[in-house]
Order: sequence, then C-alpha cells, then structure tokens
Amino acid sequence: MKQKRSIFIFVLLISSIFIFISIKYAYAAEFKEIKNAHIGHYQPSGVNVMFEDIEINGTYAYVSDASLPGLRVISLADPSNPSLTAFRTVTGENSYEIEIANDVAYLRVVEDQDWNIEYFNISSPASPIYKGLLDLGYARGFDASETTLFVNNYTEIISFDFSNVDSPVELDRLNVTEVGESLTFIDNYLYVCTATYQLKIVNATDPSNLNLISSFDLGEYYAQSYFVEGNVLYTSGLNSTRTVSPERTHRAHVKSIDISDKTNASFLSDIFIDGINGVGIAIHDNKLFSGACAEGIVVADITNPSSLQAIGFYDDYQDIYCEGKKHYAMYPKLYEDATLGNLLVFTSMGCGLNIISIDNLEFELSIPGFDVFLLALTTTMGIFLVYKKLRKNLDSSESTTKS
Repeated sequence: MKQKRSIFIFVLLISSIFIFISIKYAYAAEFKEIKNAHIGHYQPSGVNVMFEDIEINGTYAYVSDASLPGLRVISLADPSNPSLTAFRTVTGENSYEIEIANDVAYLRVVEDQDWNIEYFNISSPASPIYKGLLDLGYARGFDASETTLFVNNYTEIISFDFSNVDSPVELDRLNVTEVGESLTFIDNYLYVCTATYQLKIVNATDPSNLNLISSFDLGEYYAQSYFVEGNVLYTSGLNSTRTVSPERTHRAHVKSIDISDKTNASFLSDIFIDGINGVGIAIHDNKLFSGACAEGIVVADITNPSSLQAIGFYDDYQDIYCEGKKHYAMYPKLYEDATLGNLLVFTSMGCGLNIISIDNLEFELSIPGFDVFLLALTTTMGIFLVYKKLRKNLDSSESTTKS
C-alpha cells in the first residue's frame, strides 16, 4: 500500500510541475492570429540585412540598416512589390533609429562606443546626401519636428535648429538629472523615459526654452515608444524586472496614461503583449499596433483607453520570407495606398521589410503557449499510463505473493 501511495504522490508531483509550466507560459486563454493580410515584402537578394527602424516620407520608406550600416530608401509606389531606390552608408560602425523631418533624415549611429547623430538631405529620394554628424557621445532617444531636432544626451535634452542643414545651431539644454533613454516629440511636448523608469514631460513649445513640467513614476516599466491620441498617452515597452531567460523573452507591455493634466499624469490601463520588448506604435480605427519582436505585430483594442484589450497578432513567421530566427517585428508605420487601402509597414530585422493590410482584419483562433500545454498534457498522460502499468504489475505481484 505504501508503494502505491509513493507512486501516486510521484505522479501527482510531476503532473503539477508540467501543469504549472503550461499555465505560466500560456499567458492568455485566447489570442487571435491575423491571416491573409500579407501585401508585400522587400529584402535585397543574396544580402544579409539587419533592418532596424523605419520612417515613411511620401511614397518612400527610409530604413536604418545596421548591416550596411546606413540608410536604405525603398519605394512604396507599388506596395505589393517594394523596390530599392537608393542606399547610403554612415561613417559609424552601426546605425539604429531613424527620424525624418523637413527632408532631413537623422540616424543614430555608434562608433568606438560613442553614440552620435548623422544626418542626410533626402529632398531627392534617389540621391540622399550626407550632410554631417552631431558628435554628442551619448545620444539615446531623439525626435525631429519641422526644423528642430531633440536629443537625449546622457542627463540632458538638447534642442537643435536645422533651418540650415549645413550649419545646425544648438538652441537649449535641459538637465533632467537622470540618464534619458527613449524620447518622442508630440504636439509641442517631449516625453522621455529615464534609466530609472521615470516618465519626464517637457514643454517644448519654445525649443530654445525647454521646461520640465512633471515626472511620472513608471514603476518597473521601461517605455520604448509613444503615441498620443486626445488626452491619452500610449506607451509600449517592457517589464524591467524580467532579465533572465525565458522570462526575458516574455515581458512586453502596452500602457495607457491620462495626460489631460500634464502636470499630474495618471495611469489608466496595461496589457501584456508578450515578446522581449514593445517596439513602435501605430494607431488606426481604435486599434493599436505594436511590434512585439519575435512575437510579431500585436493588435490591441483601444476603444476604451481605461481597459485596453489585446485582440490579435500578425506573426511574420507565416510569411515564406521570414523563416528561422531572422525575424523581429518592430516599428510599425501607417501607409495609405490609393488602391490597397490602409497598410502597415514594419521592419522584420533579418528578413527585411514587411507590408500588411489592416483593413477588414481576418482573425484565426490561436492559443499562445498551446504547444507547451500540449507537451504538458501528453507527458502527464504518459506518466499516468506508466503509473497504471506499474500499479497493475504491483497488484499482480501482490496477488501472487498472497496466493
């Protein structure tokens, strides 16, 4: 009898472990995959690429390609067949984020562990002209609007006047006392996430007189990307406490924050979107699209900003172009085509540029973590069958002994 009890306890323990793992990594009971949305794809043949950020200007996508490193200009005149128009290299070892304003493309580059900004005149998309470098040393987040560039450089936010791209002029420096990471400029305000996960809101109505107006504690959350709609700030980013794999690859979130009073921002809602980070935000028709890296593009319903709802995802693995471990969906951008309607253009790192339709999204039921659940279920069933067999043999042995 003691042997039976020991075997039963062992089976129960093993089953509990597998069920725990299944629940831990399933995350959501239901998540719908977007199907039949693929429109176009660009990747140079025979060349390994590492597409980072993307900006759209007119009918062109400007992509920072770390493999060049530098800038690729891709025509979207035919979204089903995007084509290379031009490329230019930077002087640094790598290129990362890109911003565009007033026919100037700014790229963040690194060389000898110095992070700087290089800039190009793109008034002629077919022939971008390298214009210069801002030697800053620790450039992190940056954004541009009309003729002004804003850059996080260590603990300072620096504004520059690029009215004359041949001779940019520094306008102001604001010390926020903490290392600034991500930054965006929206409707005369700067939103900055610091290395200590503080959201700084800066009045930049006058770029020559930057004024810090509030600081909002994000807790353990790092904000990577931003989008403002009405009085709501949407951010995508990650849970900074998940630093060890496999948790590290499942930590991306989207948050909504009430900024109707920018001196006293308040938290509204939060959703988990899986992935190693939430990179980039685009909003269309009450739907928020964010790059969840290896988990593809995640879609959330933002009809009620106080109750965000994840409703689906587009996995670029389903495209024949994105096989293996090459893809990392990031920086979705909206693009409207006269024939194909509303499109989403995003980078997939090693497998290039992807374009999907976001009109009349078609969803298919999928369960994240289902493979883990299936493994747990089949393993538990297998252990149970082994237990039954052992129990039967034990009963038979006991019967023989008694007889």
